[in-house]
Amino acid sequence: MNTQPSFSQLPAALSVPSKAFMYRFFLSACFLILVLCSLILGHSAMGVFILALMDMLFCADILLRCGLKDLLNGRFSLSLLVSVCALCGFLYSVLNSFHFVTWHGPVTDLYVYTMLLITLVLWVERRLSREKERTRVFIKKLDDFLPKSARLCVGRQFRIVFATELKVGDLVFVKTGERLPCDGIIRKGKTSIDEQLITGNMMPTAKRLGNRVYAGTLNKSDSIYVEVTQTLPSSAIMSIINAIKNSERQRAAQRSLLDNYAAWVFPFIAVCSVLVYGGLLYHYGIGQWQAYLGVFLFVTALFCPAAFAFAVVFPWFFARAGAKRLQLKIQNLHALDKIVNADTLFFDKTGTLTYGELRVSGVYPVNEESRKPLLKAVITAEQMVDGPFADAVNTYSREHKIKPNKLLTFDVLPGLGVQARSRGNDIRAGSIPWLSEQGIAVSQEITQQCEAAICVAVNGVYLGYLTLADELRPGAQEMVQLLKSKGKDIILVSGDNEASVSTIAKQAGIEKYNFFVLPKTKAEVVSNLQGLGQQVVMVGDGFNDIIALLKADAGVVFSSGRNVYNNWVDVIVKRRDLKAIGYLFSIHKKLRSTIGQNVVLSVLLNGLLAAYLVWQSVSGPAAWQWPVAGALVVVIIVWLNSARMLHIK
Repeated sequence: MNTQPSFSQLPAALSVPSKAFMYRFFLSACFLILVLCSLILGHSAMGVFILALMDMLFCADILLRCGLKDLLNGRFSLSLLVSVCALCGFLYSVLNSFHFVTWHGPVTDLYVYTMLLITLVLWVERRLSREKERTRVFIKKLDDFLPKSARLCVGRQFRIVFATELKVGDLVFVKTGERLPCDGIIRKGKTSIDEQLITGNMMPTAKRLGNRVYAGTLNKSDSIYVEVTQTLPSSAIMSIINAIKNSERQRAAQRSLLDNYAAWVFPFIAVCSVLVYGGLLYHYGIGQWQAYLGVFLFVTALFCPAAFAFAVVFPWFFARAGAKRLQLKIQNLHALDKIVNADTLFFDKTGTLTYGELRVSGVYPVNEESRKPLLKAVITAEQMVDGPFADAVNTYSREHKIKPNKLLTFDVLPGLGVQARSRGNDIRAGSIPWLSEQGIAVSQEITQQCEAAICVAVNGVYLGYLTLADELRPGAQEMVQLLKSKGKDIILVSGDNEASVSTIAKQAGIEKYNFFVLPKTKAEVVSNLQGLGQQVVMVGDGFNDIIALLKADAGVVFSSGRNVYNNWVDVIVKRRDLKAIGYLFSIHKKLRSTIGQNVVLSVLLNGLLAAYLVWQSVSGPAAWQWPVAGALVVVIIVWLNSARMLHIK
């Protein structure tokens, strides 16, 4: 069961658009520069106060509002922490600058430090907000693929209706250049259709009478009449869009690590400030409470280091760079927690555990006379298809110099096979279940083969089959042993036959496997385990795995030229071996360690700086440059510590 927090449970800043932080960041930076110039040139305290007040009113206002909302909801967050410390710093500066009270102030003022803190936190919040918004633009683009209207056939006339108003059995007319408003079957006409979003095939697919078409795909060549078999809300493209949107909602509903650490740092700062203030009152007497109130405000303000805002951002930046050197693209760093803490990992076979570069290992015609027609038919049908099976067949045809016949139409059925027409012959090349569903008797000896197989029939007559062999990626056994040592349940799922899947599973050391699994079934298995409360990770490649990848708590995909949906997966692997999974565990461990070190370093070093300034203030207040310089030094130290993420072992 998914345990992601809802938006009402998350810090208020996560619901703020990144633009709101961006505008205030640039304005705050301008105010900071003006204050620096005023202090350096010795302008009046009133001018500096006005600039700092404007920064609080027009820039820090968003942090104050978010912090107040979090406080009212009983949450500690980065916004609340910064709001309290910034207010203390501003109040300290105002009271100390205008001498409203006589007290013991460690520095002349904290205007620059407070404004620097506000500016840096606004930049960090903008970056965190953009992490949440990164792929929302792609969701909007997907919505643009959905047709808004349809041309419904009523007798001999057409009536324009909303695409959502169509019903199963309706007949619609689709012109050239229009997107189909439903899943259906062509009842009149022939055309070519761009189905890249559905099948991943970059080439337009030829369609004729009786062929299946999908909503959201683009009609390229000629007008057609389509009978509705699935309305837009229940179409294939809608299931993908819904899966993507749900995936993005889960990503957006993730609490920032900075907010998690702020929940611990805030009480720590409060306790330290109270202890320092209480210690001074105990030493000098309770009657000096007003004189040492400045120390309390100063310590509270300075104990929130500017470097704390970068404790997570810097390691994330270097972690992505370090992962890139290992040929890994981490698009969602929150997913590393899901991968490490997952109960079950699903692995696709072809293209994931194996290279996905199949080679034809055997040709088995029903008789010797069928050998040539078998090869001619399968090579003709697969010549324009993009996929590992087709690549193997096309490579075989080039090596054996077999020329395919001219192809009139072809239709790719994901997870099933290819249906094509050439020289008046109807060719079907695909899986055993699919041909069996078409009423074609398939030889039972295929099930005994250890390789993947392509069964071939021409005009309903079974001609034989080809076997294809794939190679297990290096590091598979080591990866499986690593996951088992961490208590993970590993399941291999594939659309291939039992013999082929069991062979690869045995080679990799995986005991649990499922075969003849179609794309929708993979997603259903993932959902079923999540319903039992398990955290699931899907590792796959290509279109057949995309819905399962999106439904899983985290998705890892092995990149290839066929990947269409790379924008929405969490991790993209560009390596040839399976060391990537082990590297993800190493990156997560080092990332968590580095972030924790950064938090401790930033708070501890700023605490030591505050203690030093309080101690030396016996001889008089220090200049305003001290806390600013100290804060920047701590930022540099955090940056250098984070740079260790570039080297992952």
